[in-house]
Formats: sequence, C-alpha cells, structure tokens
Amino acid sequence: MNLSLNFKLFPKKVNNALPSSLRVGNELIHNLKPLGGIFKPGITKAGRISFRGTLNNGSKVKVYQSFNEKQINLRKEIGEQCKTMDVLFPKVLFNDKNFIVEEWIMGKTFSKLNPRIIDKFSLKVINFLEVVHFDRKFINIAKKNGDTFCYLSDYLFMRLKPWNQWLPVERLLEKWQESKLETHNLIESKISHPDLSLTNIILSKDEKIYIIDNELIGSGKGWLLDGKNSFFRDKIPTPNLTSPIYKFYKLSWKLRLVGSAIDNGDFNRAERMAKIDIN
Repeated sequence: MNLSLNFKLFPKKVNNALPSSLRVGNELIHNLKPLGGIFKPGITKAGRISFRGTLNNGSKVKVYQSFNEKQINLRKEIGEQCKTMDVLFPKVLFNDKNFIVEEWIMGKTFSKLNPRIIDKFSLKVINFLEVVHFDRKFINIAKKNGDTFCYLSDYLFMRLKPWNQWLPVERLLEKWQESKLETHNLIESKISHPDLSLTNIILSKDEKIYIIDNELIGSGKGWLLDGKNSFFRDKIPTPNLTSPIYKFYKLSWKLRLVGSAIDNGDFNRAERMAKIDIN
C-alpha cells in the first residue's frame, strides 16, 4: 500500500483564526475568527471581510468591511432611528472609513427557534420592514444618503457583469438597464435591507429582536426585492405595481436568480432563468 498516497485523502485541518490583530481607527480587534464565506473564510458573498473578535477589555464584537463610508453613516443613522422600535440593530461601537465594529449579540438565530416562536415574532419584523419602506423619516434618510450602496446596481448587476459576454446574461443585463432607465423617475429611493433571512436575525435572552447581518443595507430601488428576499416572503402579498415598475421588479429578481445559479455553478439553470420572457 502506498501510504503517502493514502495520507492525501485526509487533508490537514487548518486553523482559520487570524494570528494577528486588525486595526480599525485607533482600536485593535484580537482573536479574529472568520464569519461567512463557505469557500473563502472571512469573505462574505459581497466580497467583503467579516470577522468575530474581541476588544482589549475582552468584549466580543463583530467587525466587517463596508461598501463605502456613506454606507457606514447610513447604517449608524438607521440604528439610531430604530432604538425605540421592536426590531433593533447591534450598537456600533466605533468605525473608520472602511470598517464597522458592532457589539456581539448573544441569543438564538431565528433559524434555531421553534416555528411557533418564529411565527410569534415574525410580524414584528414584517412591520419593521413596512415602516422602513414607508415612514417619511426613513425615506428622508434614504434621500440624504443617496450615493451609498444600492443592492440592485452595486451588487446584483455587478455580480453578473463579468459574465456580460455570455449571450443569455448579455441580453438580460441589456433588458434590465433599459427598464432601469424607463422607471428612473417612477420609483422612489428608500432604505433597503435585502438579507432578512432566518440566520441573520437573533432573538436575545430578553426577547429583543436584532438584525445582525447588515453588509447589504443601503438606499435606492433595491427595496422592491426586500420582501421577496426575506424569510417571510410567503406571508406578504406581491407588490401591486404599475406595468413598467412591475417589469423592472421582475427583471431585478431575475438578476438575483441568475447570479445565484452562476455562484452555485448551475449554468444550465442560469441560462433557463435568463431566457424567461417578461412582458
């Protein structure tokens, strides 16, 4: 038996904790352990760094990279506005131009809760999203931070851009851009949180609800897909939209589905989804 060949079947276990500290502003975060990233530990689906760590005083924190400094300001402003609401954001402890450091929230994610408990608290999350989309205070925050991260343009579109010479994707991106121009003045910019999944929401020990994954929070037209992206998509009605806006909504969802299929290596499904005609 060739023992050297046999050993190759059992890859060496790698300690993926970072051996050094990360500096954010004038502060250091230690004991860094990567979050997210199935194939690239510490790298999120948006291609940004995300870690759990500790401060000098031993406090646990989450540190993650932002899209830009304006997204950090938006995140902080939304967190402040939600302090008196039923759904909360982790406290931002400090930041610089690139990274946000949040308190680490202890509790159970919704994905680990009994379905009856999820039903009990899901209405609060649904109401939260409705307030964020339609309350004038939040709409004004979106307008104030208009040049921050846009889920549609800066994530879904850019995720497909490297594939824009593959014919199905080329046609889809052309249709989406045409529809975007057509509806530019028809859709109001609002706060968007397209990642309200069961794993991204925590119920703390004192039964407070926290949204813990906020790297995709932004402003723009992406709010159209927030409900469809959420864990409660089956509990809310399909948006009642006029024809051109509905077409943009469907094409934007198509960007989401095609991009996910490509990320999973399912190119046949990606092509099928890209070819579906939308009128």
